[in-house]
Amino acid sequence: MKSYILRQVIQAAIVVAAITVAVFVVLRLSAGDPARIRAPVFARPDVIEQYRRDFGIDRPIIEQLGSFVSRAVQGDLGMSFRFQAPVSDLILVALPKTLALAGVALVLSMVLAVLLGAMAASRPRSAWAAISTALATLGQSAPVFWTGALLVMLFAVNLGLLPAGGYNGFSSLVLPAIAVALSIVPTQLRVLRSSMRGVLGEEYIRTAHAFGLAPARITFVYALKNALLPLLTVIGVDVGYLLGGVIVAEVIFAFPGIGELALVAMKARDYPLIQGITIVTASLFVLVNLVVDLTYAAIDPRIRMEQP
Repeated sequence: MKSYILRQVIQAAIVVAAITVAVFVVLRLSAGDPARIRAPVFARPDVIEQYRRDFGIDRPIIEQLGSFVSRAVQGDLGMSFRFQAPVSDLILVALPKTLALAGVALVLSMVLAVLLGAMAASRPRSAWAAISTALATLGQSAPVFWTGALLVMLFAVNLGLLPAGGYNGFSSLVLPAIAVALSIVPTQLRVLRSSMRGVLGEEYIRTAHAFGLAPARITFVYALKNALLPLLTVIGVDVGYLLGGVIVAEVIFAFPGIGELALVAMKARDYPLIQGITIVTASLFVLVNLVVDLTYAAIDPRIRMEQP
């Protein structure tokens, strides 16, 4: 197990390093001259040259990359043009709110997928199966911005039950979390329902029925444990969609997280902030997938044995 964990951690570190290099190079090639972006409109050439020296972009790109990486491993992602503050500080303020929103959305989607998927698989002709199909269809066809706007109109404007935007405690997470959860629950629901159908046909499940065990216990205790394994893999893949949905939801609900911060950075052409946000969110995606892989291997030892 230790060697498997070490291999997975090394692979994740390599991926994060490759992402950092790619983001750094692509932004240098596409964002324009940072000195001209930051300098006043009619700045003299010597002023622009001084900005280049201050930003360190007068040096070869390899030296710039080495300097950035050496500072990044210490938590220094540069200074924001727009806010005149360290990028790492700005991200640390916004990131917990984004993680809270993403966490609530993920938990909600998993609860819906597990409950509806298990019930639909065990009772394929029941109302639960119809509800799960309708929910999967709605989530698959409705984008986050449409669902978010609909939720705001219904629960915030018409009923006045929840805030329409901003951040003021847990109540501010409810509507954006529902909008994001509905966008990722269809895949989880289909995978779990299919997995449950396969598990419910196993010999040990028929034996449990023969012994007279309660159907709910058979479904949610014996069958669900083995049916959850494919769901873990789907969750790892869904993290990318989850982060994308969260960013859209933050814009729709004026939620002060990473997505809102990224939008401000892009409007201001604040490339140090864009660079930091991209690297941090991509690293989070890699980290979550690493945790999913390790969890999967801990549950199913065959995964470790299949690795070279």
